[in-house]
Amino acid sequence: MITFLPPKNTSKKSELGFTLIEMIIALVIMSVLTVLSSQSIQQAIRSKVKLQSQVDEMSKVRDSLRVIERDINLAYHYRDLPMEFDAEVYKQKTSTSATGSGTTGTVPGAPPVPNTSTDNSAFLNDPKTKEKYQYKKDPVTQFVGKEDSLAFATSNVGRVAEEQLLADFAKVGYAVKTCKKMDQSDSNTQCLVRRLDPWLEGDIEKGGDETVLLEDVSEFKLKYFGAGKQDWVTSWDTRGQDGAAKDNFPQAVEISLAIEVNASTDKRNTDKKKKISMQLVAPIRFPNNKEKAAPTTSQAP
Repeated sequence: MITFLPPKNTSKKSELGFTLIEMIIALVIMSVLTVLSSQSIQQAIRSKVKLQSQVDEMSKVRDSLRVIERDINLAYHYRDLPMEFDAEVYKQKTSTSATGSGTTGTVPGAPPVPNTSTDNSAFLNDPKTKEKYQYKKDPVTQFVGKEDSLAFATSNVGRVAEEQLLADFAKVGYAVKTCKKMDQSDSNTQCLVRRLDPWLEGDIEKGGDETVLLEDVSEFKLKYFGAGKQDWVTSWDTRGQDGAAKDNFPQAVEISLAIEVNASTDKRNTDKKKKISMQLVAPIRFPNNKEKAAPTTSQAP
């Protein structure tokens, strides 16, 4: 006997299945989330690249300032102290002998007045002095600072190799010059150049090899402060006629350094520029200047 079973109800939805509409809605939601996530990731990457670029540019300026600061901290001002001592002894002897002979015009009974004159011509022309120092050659160090350049002697030197012949001090200079960029764009820019010469002889503003410290420089200004100055000045030349600067190093140098770089991450877009500037005051740790003698007066008893 054949038994016919009733057909199953195919219109009833399975508890574990999805309809076509539900699948389409789920795919749309996933697509929207994927697009939003990718845009957020791209924005984060662009922000990171921009921030890293700013950090790198600021680091370049800061590192350049540190190099200049180190050179200025260790500025080398040579003075022949033994000769200065001999000259002072010579002055005291000649002053005492002149006082004893009564040729100085001082009041009788008053103590001898120390000779504070800075003129060493008599000492240098003395036959004993010429005999003692005739073969002696000492380095002459100078400090020539301008508003946009600097040249002086420094003891901030280092040997690349142990056998390298190098003195304990050298000539160093800083200036802004036109140079080609290092990004292979074959374009020119303003660069901060450091000049180093291991030989101290000759003009302090000439000689040596130049090294580019910083590109895209828009500002490099210098100011100087030292004894005898009431405020910062824009020049300091130990070879000049300025009484405060002649044969004396300054006590500190103020450095203002700025660069202008592309503000956009796209190197082809050069319309937008951003400026990064820093300022630093670098003291000279040992100016080694002569102390000016205090004026003395003699009074009658």
